[in-house]
Amino acid sequence: MKNKIDIGIIIKKLNKATEAYDKGEPIMSDYEWDELYFELKEWEDQTGIIFEDSPTQKIHFQKVSELKKVKHNHPMLSLDKTKDIEEIKSFLGDHEWIAMAKMDGLTCSLRYLNGKLVSAETRGNGIEGEDITHNALVIPSIPRFIPFEEGEELIIDGEIICTYKNFEPFKNNYKNPRNFASGSIRLLNSEECKKRNLTFVAWDVIIKNTFYNIEFFNYYNVNNFLSAKLHFLQNIGFTVVPFIVKTASLKTAIDNLKEFANHFSYPIDGIVFKYDNIAEYSAAGRTDHHFKGGLAYKFYDETYPTRLKYIQWTMGRTGILTPVAVFDPIDIDGSTVERASLHNVSIMKEVLGDCAYVGEPLQIYKANQIIPQIAEAGPKYDYGYVIAHGGVSANDAIERCPICGGDVAYITSNEGVINAYCDNPSCKGKLVNRLDHFCGKKGLDIKGLSKATLEKFIEWGWVESIEDLYYISEKYRSDFLLKPGFGNKSVTKILNAIENSKHTTFDAFISAIGIPLIGKAVAKDLANYFETYEDFREAIKDKDYHFYELDNFGIEMDNSLKNFDYAEADRLSKILNIEASVVNNNQINNNLIGKTIVITGKLTKFKNRAELKSVIEAHGGKVSDSISGKTDILINNDINSTSTKNKSAKTRGIPIITETDFIQQYIEN
Repeated sequence: MKNKIDIGIIIKKLNKATEAYDKGEPIMSDYEWDELYFELKEWEDQTGIIFEDSPTQKIHFQKVSELKKVKHNHPMLSLDKTKDIEEIKSFLGDHEWIAMAKMDGLTCSLRYLNGKLVSAETRGNGIEGEDITHNALVIPSIPRFIPFEEGEELIIDGEIICTYKNFEPFKNNYKNPRNFASGSIRLLNSEECKKRNLTFVAWDVIIKNTFYNIEFFNYYNVNNFLSAKLHFLQNIGFTVVPFIVKTASLKTAIDNLKEFANHFSYPIDGIVFKYDNIAEYSAAGRTDHHFKGGLAYKFYDETYPTRLKYIQWTMGRTGILTPVAVFDPIDIDGSTVERASLHNVSIMKEVLGDCAYVGEPLQIYKANQIIPQIAEAGPKYDYGYVIAHGGVSANDAIERCPICGGDVAYITSNEGVINAYCDNPSCKGKLVNRLDHFCGKKGLDIKGLSKATLEKFIEWGWVESIEDLYYISEKYRSDFLLKPGFGNKSVTKILNAIENSKHTTFDAFISAIGIPLIGKAVAKDLANYFETYEDFREAIKDKDYHFYELDNFGIEMDNSLKNFDYAEADRLSKILNIEASVVNNNQINNNLIGKTIVITGKLTKFKNRAELKSVIEAHGGKVSDSISGKTDILINNDINSTSTKNKSAKTRGIPIITETDFIQQYIEN
């Protein structure tokens, strides 16, 4: 076995080669680099010793002074658009076609030469874009190498997006995932871009100079069909756009692609329809603006007019006050909508202007057909003009917390985003939101403790912190029984639920205490590494322990875990009996490994979906929110239901079973 000096020399060689590679001046072949890298990795695994500058631990980030303009090696035109489904039908005619989710991000093109990523550029005006290679190199879904030979060249077109899931930590500072992705991929510092968790989704490939892989390409039929190109891209390691080839119904294709997008948390704003046959697509030609072999069906930007009534401020558990626009009710896709979050003070001013007023015209749409958003507001008037015409301001600067009346501070982030924040550490709004999270489904799931009941506890002076909940039975039981609206049965149920919640698991407790960015799924990941809360706290205190070195954890999560105030959690840990979470229990059969399950309808055997989900995961399965081609089982006690999920499952031939069937087939056996 090599000694530390030998390994030190290998590390220096690898780092020097990597630096030269990034400059485009390689000093060793990929084969030589891989051989040394795997030799180093094997030594580290055997000895447990990892040097600080080891390339197995180190990511090489680049900074550029500006984004250079580059001319594309192929035209990157857009598609014509329509909101009329009949126009789509007429356009497709009898052609074989492919439907793809229209990703709501920033179009870019990747170039691979000899299997190596050599450039990445934004679409720009279709003829010229910006060089973003330094950032493309740190996006995990963009392979740095693909299996191709010397002299071969591939161009991969696709979209840089931020999924709704990855956008969650940033949503209070940015208007939407599209703007966030567009700004993030243009950052000059790739280390900052890496933190943004962007995703590249491929939707086309142009193959040039194929000397060695002609049979490979012919096998996939990539020269004849667009759908074959997507299968080919999947095979060489790319995430591809959700797509469906010709179906009997356009509506079925659209509905299924919406489901796929929702399942993957993709932001989309329509569906792209193209001729699947490449010869037919090319024969359709193009204009200076768009290719004529495809047509985009737009649906998410359909807006509905209404008028602003007032701005309401809501509070999160940390004290940040979020402005919400309340407007005259309108019907969108069968549901009544009358509120839309404005996220923060900066976005509120960007959307409504500096002087929002009662009656201001608004255009509303549903992002991803779920979240109400304001597309635009106006006409924009000068403040004095509005007052002169009897307008009433809907947006006086908030100076007092709407919950406690305390001072409101305006905090500007490093990115220049302004948030309103209640400065009062004793604000009851902060407390009730912390309590609601702790007791809710994302926390310990204490039954019967609604937000309204928690507000009563605070109003009566019984609760000033979360741990006070566990002394209500001892101190105030007799008083509780005398309160209007609370009988003996409901009081007993609530107090028993609080008492029962003393017995919980590590992951449930971590999720309940409300660490930013650390929800139920992440808490379960932590349970893979820590059996007890005490072990976890020791890791927090250890300056040399880095959570970002764990699977599925990043720098933002590491900072959130390290900077959280655990004083209250530490006190609670003395009151509660926090047991180790069940992780990979060998006594539980794993007969659901590889199976994706959807749950719908009312449950009778399990107390809620969260409990059933935990059982499925304990047996190796995965739970999804929507039916897709990857779904294996739908659990629904009403097998003959005409719900959308039942219909979709029957159409796809997916088994629909009851809870009883599920228990008998997969749990008891």
